[in-house]
Amino acid sequence: MKSRHRVAISLWLRVMMLIILTAAAFCYAMFQGGFVSWFLFYAFLPYALYALLFALVPLRATAKRTIQQTSLKAGDVLSVDLEIKRTHPFPYVYVMIEDAPPNTFHLQEQIEMKQMLFPWFRKTWRFSYQLNDVMRGEHHLTAVRIKTGDMFGFVEKEIIIPLEKKLLVYPKVLDIPVEPAESLSENGGKAVHSWLNEPTHVTTGVREYQQGDRFAWVDWKTTARRGQLMTKEFEQNQAKDLVVFADFTDQAVFETVVSIAASVLQTAVKKGVPSGLVPLGDQHAFRVDQGELHLQDMLYYLTRVQHQPSRALEYKPLAASEYQHSGKYVVTGQLQEELAASLFGNRNRKNITVLLVKKAVDHFTTKEKQLVDRLKASGIRITLLFEDRLHERTVR
Repeated sequence: MKSRHRVAISLWLRVMMLIILTAAAFCYAMFQGGFVSWFLFYAFLPYALYALLFALVPLRATAKRTIQQTSLKAGDVLSVDLEIKRTHPFPYVYVMIEDAPPNTFHLQEQIEMKQMLFPWFRKTWRFSYQLNDVMRGEHHLTAVRIKTGDMFGFVEKEIIIPLEKKLLVYPKVLDIPVEPAESLSENGGKAVHSWLNEPTHVTTGVREYQQGDRFAWVDWKTTARRGQLMTKEFEQNQAKDLVVFADFTDQAVFETVVSIAASVLQTAVKKGVPSGLVPLGDQHAFRVDQGELHLQDMLYYLTRVQHQPSRALEYKPLAASEYQHSGKYVVTGQLQEELAASLFGNRNRKNITVLLVKKAVDHFTTKEKQLVDRLKASGIRITLLFEDRLHERTVR
């Protein structure tokens, strides 16, 4: 309220200054006389009258924002259309329209979200922009800002139209090929999805469709016969649980670790494998479950997660009894003694796969090479994923 009051005072001070300037030009013409002085007065008069009318006519408008994409992943192109309608046809020389950018956007993206138009008598203004390589995260678009003024800047106006929109940009899904364990090589392009590549379900019967069941599981013959959606039931002992343990402490490869965790979980859910997510150093863990709703909950967490440099890692969940019979995927950017010791403490080491993410080959240290050899010798599978090669292929 105080801010609005200050704006009103500033506006009328400018109007008073404009009236004083107009009066001064008239007085100069009256006392000086001659063609030049009257020419200056009459040339200035239209601009002064326009500025006075501009100050008196209120700026009222409504805004509508349309986002072309319904589901975005990091690196996608975001296309936005803004439509602004005003209530009167007063001519505006220029308007500056800005879709107020969230703090989570880069400076270049914030620049793209504003544009100057020259509408004059038009009552509908349209503004479109594109953001390339949009960032992962939860972004909040809050308002549309419109700023305008007269030709010489005597009077300026600005309105802010609230327009809330939450924009979710999910992690980039990487194309990590499914390879058998025997073909592992440290080339940054093969991950150990060996048991995910095998058939995981044997049909044992049918049941009524439940929320979260995959559309591909629907038994259409039984559905047609009974007149309601029926889903296939599978032999549970054929489906192996999967738990992804993610380490978000390495800033250099943080975004890639997030993408790999999301990719593994999405691959598992598509194959009907019950999955869970345990962020190391975070109290928030997702139990082992299946279905699209469970996957969306995990992806939402991975969408909002931030780099965690100050948190002390807890490796106890890696040896927890509830995960002893689950397939474990450990996604990390740095291999340390504490992590290796926790992995050695597992009885079912053949169920463990370590995905070690490095920026490039030269970031792989001698200490890490020694730990990799020890892990392999103990029966733990480990794959090196180099960021510069991994991002060359993505799933769209």
